[in-house]
Amino acid sequence: MRRRTLTCLVVLTVVAGCTQQAPPAPTPAPTPAASTASTAAPSSPSTVAAPEGAAVLSSVRVGSHPGHDRIVFEFNGTPPTYDHSFVDRVTQDGSGAPVPLQGKAFLQLTLHGATTDNSFQVTDPARALRYDGPRRLTPALAVVQEVAQAGDFEADLSFGIGLNRRTPPRVSVLTGPTRVILDLDH
Repeated sequence: MRRRTLTCLVVLTVVAGCTQQAPPAPTPAPTPAASTASTAAPSSPSTVAAPEGAAVLSSVRVGSHPGHDRIVFEFNGTPPTYDHSFVDRVTQDGSGAPVPLQGKAFLQLTLHGATTDNSFQVTDPARALRYDGPRRLTPALAVVQEVAQAGDFEADLSFGIGLNRRTPPRVSVLTGPTRVILDLDH
């Protein structure tokens, strides 16, 4: 009898602990309007909020200009830092698997403090953004042959860039909107 009473008390204590009221839901913060269209979710560009934590990729553009090819990585959020180096071959972050690229020279670019999906770092799902654009571009320009995502892990977003020849990149970081720009001379 004593054992049954003790068992019932334990069960009642556990049940009482599980039925506590949940704290009130947080009030969503107001969202500023975005200055440009975005391929990141939510789909309405006028309600895109600045992300919490890492900057979220919103577009990748490649184009030819007089004397150079340009790659533009545009973000929602604070500008990421970066590093780049020429490599014998570009590899996938984590697995080390090769990332096949057209070209004769290969540049690996890593953007620190950047991601394609910030849902894991925001507390309000309405503020979650995700890049839905292409993971590989094949513009076949004078220098830039191909650009491919090589990884997105722990706020390090990396790309492999296939070039028809080795040419040192000039990198610019701009805001309004946030962009990392690579210029590669012809």
